Amino acid sequence: MPITINSRILLSVASIAAAAALLIGATFAFFSDNETSQNNVFTAGSLDLKVDSESHYAGLTCTNDVWVEDQTGQSTRPDLIGDPCDGTWSQTDLGPQHKFFNLSDLKPGDNGENTISLHVIDNDAWGRLVINDVQDLENTFLEAELDSGNDPDGVTSGELRETLLFSIWLDDGATPGFQGKGNDAGEGNNIQDEGELTLVSQGTVDEGGETHNIWLGLQAAYTEANCDNPTPCPGLMSDGRLVESTTYYFGIDWELPSSVGNEVQTDSLGADMTIEVVQHRNNPSQTF
Repeated sequence: MPITINSRILLSVASIAAAAALLIGATFAFFSDNETSQNNVFTAGSLDLKVDSESHYAGLTCTNDVWVEDQTGQSTRPDLIGDPCDGTWSQTDLGPQHKFFNLSDLKPGDNGENTISLHVIDNDAWGRLVINDVQDLENTFLEAELDSGNDPDGVTSGELRETLLFSIWLDDGATPGFQGKGNDAGEGNNIQDEGELTLVSQGTVDEGGETHNIWLGLQAAYTEANCDNPTPCPGLMSDGRLVESTTYYFGIDWELPSSVGNEVQTDSLGADMTIEVVQHRNNPSQTF
């Protein structure tokens, strides 16, 4: 028997196939958006220490590399006025030419002071002062030394180290913290004013050198000023760290007492003074 195909059935099948094709196509159509973060970079931070200094000796100030009187007629060494000097420079990295102290022809009763300021850049830091490579030399024996009982017994060390006295204080002025000289006239003024903390009591330099942790002095200043109660003290933190972009002033005083006699004639004392800083962040134990 002949097979008959109903054309309407065929049309229905074709319609179903077309609809299925449309549905399948629709499953691949969607919205989209792209966001790109370009040129990502990791850069290590930095820690930089800058130091400046101003040298004072016997009523003179080292200014533009020569000695200048602080007050007319008040210096005990007027013979040095106009002579070359060391110990004063503006904020910089230290090199061989930067000597805090470079003095000769010392006499009993002489005294002086260096105001040193520290600047840490880009990061808070722990700081310390290291004095090492101490050179304590007898040099030449003069008749006056021999008469004083200073016999040439083969010992090469002199007596100047044993008699030259040093002290260090925090030259932070009358207002707790470090606001800068323009906001506190006593800050960095080369004089230990009443209330300014003594960080290292007056004494001689140890034969083997010394290390002084700066954070201990800044901690003491923070506690004494009762900082954060009621207001913060700029540059002073409870742990004693050096805060970036703060200028910290320290005074280093020296004196050859008038009681010292001929035993120090021609003696010399030399040493290296190194100021070390290390990153504060992630370094709670002050590891250098």
